[in-house]
Amino acid sequence: MSIKRSHTQHKIDILRYYFFLLLRIILGIVIVFLSYIIPKKESSYLMGAGKGFLFKGNTKYLYLYILKNDIKCRLNWITANEKIYSDLKKRNYPVVKLFSIKGFWEILRSKYLVVEMTSRDVNYISRFWGNFNLIQTWHGTPLKRIWVHMKKDRKGIMENKLLLRLIPFKILEKLKIFSSCRYNLIISPSDEVSKILISASLNKNVEVTGYPRNDVFFDEKLIFEDYKDKFSFDKYKKIILYCPTFRDKYKLVKPFSRKFLSKLNLFLIKNNYLFIVKKHPYEIRIDIPDNLSNIIDISNKAEEIQEILIYTDVLITDYSSVFFDFMLLNRPIIYYSYDYVEYIKRCRGMYYDYYREIPGPFTKKEEELIGLIKKADNWFYKKEYKLIYDKFKSRFNYYQDGKSCERLMEKINKLNSIK
Repeated sequence: MSIKRSHTQHKIDILRYYFFLLLRIILGIVIVFLSYIIPKKESSYLMGAGKGFLFKGNTKYLYLYILKNDIKCRLNWITANEKIYSDLKKRNYPVVKLFSIKGFWEILRSKYLVVEMTSRDVNYISRFWGNFNLIQTWHGTPLKRIWVHMKKDRKGIMENKLLLRLIPFKILEKLKIFSSCRYNLIISPSDEVSKILISASLNKNVEVTGYPRNDVFFDEKLIFEDYKDKFSFDKYKKIILYCPTFRDKYKLVKPFSRKFLSKLNLFLIKNNYLFIVKKHPYEIRIDIPDNLSNIIDISNKAEEIQEILIYTDVLITDYSSVFFDFMLLNRPIIYYSYDYVEYIKRCRGMYYDYYREIPGPFTKKEEELIGLIKKADNWFYKKEYKLIYDKFKSRFNYYQDGKSCERLMEKINKLNSIK
């Protein structure tokens, strides 16, 4: 009986998926035509994230900044996630449902659509056609190749894209059919990153403002959820965060063995440290046992990484861009590149020579991690290392003052005056 129910539920899930896919396409086509007819409301902003299912990133903190500073404008967050809708409603924050008449209307009426990843953050389809003013805040400093560059390489998730197989890339590039070409404004944390974004988007509308999400490091008013209390961080002498990126393609190579995790847990207990794991949403290989007292996986309990970084003493990562942001807190970072060769071979390429340009320290061996954690206060504060660290930080973070939201609003206002 349970097997029959399982098969029935599977069929229902498939039908539901295709229903909403078809609904998105129909609504998307209708909204494109109406966008040329329905006038925009001055000083109105519609923001979203995670293809309409998350509340995170640069758009989240710009949204909170506007609310906390009582900036006079028409503002809404749009989401297809019932929990997010409910949570924001309880706080009396302006929010609309994506699949609603009000949501449909706000897409058409808003002067600016502000995203952190894709048009589906605030719209129904994956392309920004129509008469819209589009602000791209992006969700990370590009270490790995993105946008047009990623499509050109045809590696990882782009390897089997039908359009890229059927039409020569030079033709697609000349036609500028990519969504990134449509943005009225793309923000950047530095001149170094701006060069990449201009080239990768085929779009010169790039301005250095810093990332709004990093303002939370300087302004506690922007903290949305109290993770310090939720995870009892105060109980521990140090918080060590493992925050890896995802793999486009990979063999089932896991970062940690069960034996190592047990050994690490004993070290953590002895020193009163807490080791937390925050996986990328697309990560499926990492499995943390429940019986380890000082190692916890918070991936499904904490949506916003920025509000975890605030309390992190040592960051461990691999090829994730999280370290560019974390550097603003001036704390130790360990680069655990256990599968570097496989990653470069099977996944997307990088803009920089990983081992030559990133400050380090690096390790490919799990047993070396404990030593690097144990001695973090020694190697991190060495004068020679700090000079390299600080130079790299400034190269990728031109502004380090917690005023990125303010600068972004100024850029948008300037954009408005030009029009």
